[in-house]
Amino acid sequence: MIKDIDKSDVIGPKSIDSPFLGSIPVERLSGGVKTLILMNNDSEHIFNASACGDNCAKWILKIAEKKDLIIRLGYLMDFGKDEFDIEIVNIGKTVHNSLELAETVLDNHLI
Repeated sequence: MIKDIDKSDVIGPKSIDSPFLGSIPVERLSGGVKTLILMNNDSEHIFNASACGDNCAKWILKIAEKKDLIIRLGYLMDFGKDEFDIEIVNIGKTVHNSLELAETVLDNHLI
């Protein structure tokens, strides 16, 4: 995730090599990567995925393949062209692709 989202390498337990910032502590990882790490390792909370950009969408879907994941999303994230199953908890409806997701969110004034 760190390599894909932040284009950075882990060089030690407390150090990241960023092509943009040089050597940084782990606290300086992007909000998206931090949120994905929490999603992957914590099953007890609802996560604010609005801290994540579209480049995090594939990781959210990948994490959700292994466990139930509840997120709050304040924008229409681009989950790509492949099929998926996302339940919109607010209205109890499951959508299966990005078009259905967008139509359902907009029709129900969820953002």
